[in-house]
Amino acid sequence: MVRWLGLIFVLVLAGAGPAGAQTPPAEPDDQEPPVSTVEDVIVSGRPLEERARIFVEEVAQPVRSRGLARWDGPACFGVVNFSGDAARPIADQLVVRADELGLPVGELDCEPNVFIIGAVDAPAVARAWVARSPGAFQPNVSGTRGGAGALRTFVSSDAAVRWWHISIPMHFDIFSGATQPAVRLPGRPPPGLRVYARSQHGSRIRDDLSKVMVLVDIDRLGEVTIPQLCDYLLMVAYAQVDPEGDTAAYETVLNLFDDPSVAGLTEWDRSYLAALYEADPVRRVGVGTQEDRLVAQLGRVAAPE
Repeated sequence: MVRWLGLIFVLVLAGAGPAGAQTPPAEPDDQEPPVSTVEDVIVSGRPLEERARIFVEEVAQPVRSRGLARWDGPACFGVVNFSGDAARPIADQLVVRADELGLPVGELDCEPNVFIIGAVDAPAVARAWVARSPGAFQPNVSGTRGGAGALRTFVSSDAAVRWWHISIPMHFDIFSGATQPAVRLPGRPPPGLRVYARSQHGSRIRDDLSKVMVLVDIDRLGEVTIPQLCDYLLMVAYAQVDPEGDTAAYETVLNLFDDPSVAGLTEWDRSYLAALYEADPVRRVGVGTQEDRLVAQLGRVAAPE
């Protein structure tokens, strides 16, 4: 945000006498200028812990009663319906950026599980897409997707980019590393016995991303470049981001379409993703856990300074 500061200069000319007249010299002033007392200026800032907590609360949108989902296997990008040759550079950039950040990513020819679709009338495409394939957005499996309100937001949004996540709660065997769905999936047998921790106090359940659908309104991209767009897409493809979160007070790529000067992923974004994907893979990542890990990650980033 650029702040304009108006500077007003007022020139007062007074006491001008006739031409050639001399002004008598001023009497020397031996008095000291009056002393002005200025009250103490107190600069207050929110502690890092509080800022991180608010950031996570605004950004994170897990499925109700579930943890924050992550990709266990590689994310594979399918990019279609962009004009000209834009689809391939977008897919290439996404793979390169994900690899740079150490995020799980597949090769360009892998089976897509992240679908990025361009549209010139995104609201109409969203309505038609949901009407034609309701099961893709609301599978009949508990704990895998957002509710009806979230789906209405997806359909009715006027945002440049909208997204929808599907995740699956998974049992995790801490001894063998094997996983199995913790919920019954259509066409599959019911889940077997739960895998418990050595203490037998709790089941090792985590939440894995299964599919992400992203719709890009090409007419609303404005002057956004492909690298900027790809960083934005990367954030919403690898994390369950709340499309209605208020991140205006933070430096984040999620503000891109309100502030096109955002270059790409910021330290807050990179730290958020690092905290999410470096968490213990056998434990569910709750919002509170993500807050603590984000604080630790930001601390590590700031330490060299």
